[in-house]
Amino acid sequence: MLKPLIFILILVTLLAIGINLNLFDKTTTEETGIKSALPKKRPLTEKEDTTVKHSSKSVEVSNIETNQESNLSKELLALLKIASVHFQKSEDSEAFKLYNEVIKRTENSNDPKILKIFADALFRKATLDNIYPNNDPDSAIEDYNKIIEKFNSSNNVELLKLYIKARLKQAKLQSSDELFTTYDELIKRFSNDKEQRFDKEVEELQFAQSFALMANNAEEAMEVLDNIIAKYQARGDTKLPQTVEYSILNNIELSIITSNDDEKYIDLANKYLSKKSNTAPLLDMLKIIKNAQDLDQHEAIEQWMSEHKDYHFPDWDFSELSEWANKMENPEGQQRIKEYLDIFLKQKYTRPNNNQVVYSEHETEIDNSTYEELPSNEDIEEVPEVYENSEPYTNDTYETENLYPNPYEELPKDPNDGVTHTYEEVNPY
Repeated sequence: MLKPLIFILILVTLLAIGINLNLFDKTTTEETGIKSALPKKRPLTEKEDTTVKHSSKSVEVSNIETNQESNLSKELLALLKIASVHFQKSEDSEAFKLYNEVIKRTENSNDPKILKIFADALFRKATLDNIYPNNDPDSAIEDYNKIIEKFNSSNNVELLKLYIKARLKQAKLQSSDELFTTYDELIKRFSNDKEQRFDKEVEELQFAQSFALMANNAEEAMEVLDNIIAKYQARGDTKLPQTVEYSILNNIELSIITSNDDEKYIDLANKYLSKKSNTAPLLDMLKIIKNAQDLDQHEAIEQWMSEHKDYHFPDWDFSELSEWANKMENPEGQQRIKEYLDIFLKQKYTRPNNNQVVYSEHETEIDNSTYEELPSNEDIEEVPEVYENSEPYTNDTYETENLYPNPYEELPKDPNDGVTHTYEEVNPY
């Protein structure tokens, strides 16, 4: 019995070994098939490997350059801030030194942000050149010219706006003819911008041009303002920008002065301005002055003072009306108008809360546009040691004389010194 049993065991063992060998072969075959089906990773060529490395390096360099530009911008703005402190303290030579340093370090840049700082330094230097005790308009003209030459061919909107500003500031230091020519050239050039990126600037240029014309040619000034008004009438806009509101009011005033029909402007004013807190007092004031040519207006004045007692003509200049009153041939009408203008002028120059009377609205011309970008104290690093104790945020307070100007003194004919009306508020140039 033992032999058959051993034979059977041997047979079973051999069968088991055979089966295991088949399974092993099958598994090996399947694994090989799976591996062969997987996508193969191709090794990088030498060129591709260099490109990847170069791309990585480019990103690294770009980040370094961005950080360097940011640090440079902070440093330059800090220097401008310190120069401003020197300016306020009448330390002109120190201010000039810093302005010149900023200009030298920025004039060859192609970065718009750095070029804005370049322009800002030149604007401030020009102001310093042109005021007491330097009184050097030729140097100021040259400062503006550097901005003009640098930005004339630029495609950057912000830099072109600074170009416009420099052109106007330069022209105001030259002649009346140069100023009128500059307005015409700028309006023509930027009205033709295909992308209409300068519509607002063109409108403000036209508005400023009307003021330059008022002193010598009121009729032409009205035509310029008519062009601004007509554009919005054609659109049918229900809300007008400030330039258009004041164009309407200024043309009412010019109609009174030139004895022209003001009916269309009155209609527009009644439609758009009669209920607005910043324009209704002006509209009522002009109505009183117009009617005062022929009739007593004491009741209307009392009503005006009752309804608009807190209004102080922040954006209005009475120079044109005062000059017109001086030249009136009707003595009775002239006396009434001068009396009423006195009342309005006292209202304008008497400020609420402190009973202080302001002698002049006009402050030293210095542009603060770039100071929005100035860094805070903690951002200012590595400022030269000589300026460590400067206080960039110091603001000197100046007391004004307790006087108010004679509105009937002879007024300048030069449009540079002429009517301001709403010009300073509305027009940044």
